[in-house]
Amino acid sequence: MSTVSRRRTRGIGVFMALLGLVTALGFGLASGSAARSSLTFNPVDLSASAPLHLGTLTLPTAIANLVLGLAMAALGVELLVRVPRRGVMARFGAVALLFFLALLLWAVRTTGPAPINFVNVTAVLVGASALTMVLIFGSLSGVLCERAGVVNIAIEGQFIGGAFIGSMVASTTHDFFFAAVAGGAVGGLLGLVLAFLSLRYLSDQIIVGVVLVTLLSGLSSYLNLQVLTPFPQYNTGNLAPNLPIPLLTKIPVLGPVLFDQSGFFYLMIVLVAAVSYGLFQTRWGLRVRAVGEHPQAAATVGIKVIGVRYANVILGGVVAGLGGVAFMATQGQFQPGYTSGLGYIALAALIFGRWRPSGAVVASIVFGLSLYLSYNLQTFQVPVSTEVLGMVPYLITIAVVSGLIGRVRPPAADGVPYQRD
Repeated sequence: MSTVSRRRTRGIGVFMALLGLVTALGFGLASGSAARSSLTFNPVDLSASAPLHLGTLTLPTAIANLVLGLAMAALGVELLVRVPRRGVMARFGAVALLFFLALLLWAVRTTGPAPINFVNVTAVLVGASALTMVLIFGSLSGVLCERAGVVNIAIEGQFIGGAFIGSMVASTTHDFFFAAVAGGAVGGLLGLVLAFLSLRYLSDQIIVGVVLVTLLSGLSSYLNLQVLTPFPQYNTGNLAPNLPIPLLTKIPVLGPVLFDQSGFFYLMIVLVAAVSYGLFQTRWGLRVRAVGEHPQAAATVGIKVIGVRYANVILGGVVAGLGGVAFMATQGQFQPGYTSGLGYIALAALIFGRWRPSGAVVASIVFGLSLYLSYNLQTFQVPVSTEVLGMVPYLITIAVVSGLIGRVRPPAADGVPYQRD
């Protein structure tokens, strides 16, 4: 392991240890010995496939959060001492999840300000899984593009395009398969535009991406007023049906979160596995990574650099378009502006995950949960601004790219125009 990587790992370990101490002191010891917090695990779906019922778990808030804080600190110390090569992001993700659990326990304590003194863990995880799914689609799109050396800032626009077309197709055909095909096609078309302008005319990739996002944002608002509003039958409010997996849905908590989801969620899992395997275990992946790291050297061994970049940017657009349809399928219908910057947060997850699918997934889980809580913590009247939690993904990304918890290195040729000799 290089000196930079060791320093980065130790930096993350220090951050985790400090966060654990803050949790133990602020959410634990400061809660008072009389405070109690209750966790319920009631299933969201009460049909025949509902999971086995678990009773309410009531915990002394101070002791529970003290244990959680010490566990977080222990994981941080373990990183400092061992400096492992693998599993750093997984440990960070575990610490983030423990922190959010401690925050919820503190928020619903019996002597706290919340009107209710319990939190339904199953409902929180199921709600956060929808946002997490969309972020994973977006971050996978970014991985495919940037591993080939093209920065895809247009993920937000591809989300919007996929959601808009997906809603119209789903409303007219009542079939989400056709909606997914249409949304993926629109995302791929936008990827083609990005690739054409960036690779053919060597335009600045950041500017092209921002222009595409701005164009799709304005165009979708205009078409919403001119088409969807006067003809509401094209935006009727469809929700993708869940496809429960027999027996596995009976598992408490994990059953509803992982095994009672829509087809888009299962497709996301397949794509994560396929992209991870393809990039690091196949000849195609080796060529993509070579083009993203040193295109001139790749060209000398016969790799068609421009062709590889075109293919990956279009494929990344298809994945992002599918993410837009998946988001629409969880919301019911298209609404202008409801992606709320999810494309940019997906880019943040990509950066924090070090341009690897596995790291992007961990970051997407953390960011998705923080976003869900920022939307819903008003229920618990937590004296923390919801906007602050909404800033968490961006603050973490700024800390990473600025070197506060170690530096990350993108593919060497990422965003660098390539010209044939």
